[in-house]
Amino acid sequence: MVKQNKRKFSRIHIRWAVRLDFGTVEYKRFVNNVSLNGLYVEGEFQQMIGDVCIINLKPSCLFPDEPVHAVGCVTRTSKHGVAMKFLSMKLDSFFFLQTTLLYKAVDPSLLGKEFVINNTTFKIEDDLIVFEPFPMDFQ
Repeated sequence: MVKQNKRKFSRIHIRWAVRLDFGTVEYKRFVNNVSLNGLYVEGEFQQMIGDVCIINLKPSCLFPDEPVHAVGCVTRTSKHGVAMKFLSMKLDSFFFLQTTLLYKAVDPSLLGKEFVINNTTFKIEDDLIVFEPFPMDFQ
């Protein structure tokens, strides 16, 4: 029996510096892979599933600032790292991430198709991308 991939977006293996700010604790680590939906960060963490943080990604030393800022939550933990799902990010961060992933992808057309097929997983509120489930829908 073939195991089906339940992921909506392909992971791109990439090594970026990341700063995760959980309010009471901050981590500086490296991303192992990233998608338009989230990322996996290597290292030891004292966080639990559901913990929310501010994610700041820095692709390389060529960028003086961190061009990708997002809010995310821990979806999986292991002794090797944590998986995080994006909850929201500004449009400019999303477009930077999308463009970079398309550039780094082995098959950019697959990534483009995934974005078209899965565009209902995003909502645009002013200059903010909100990922499903949409917290504003519960008000």
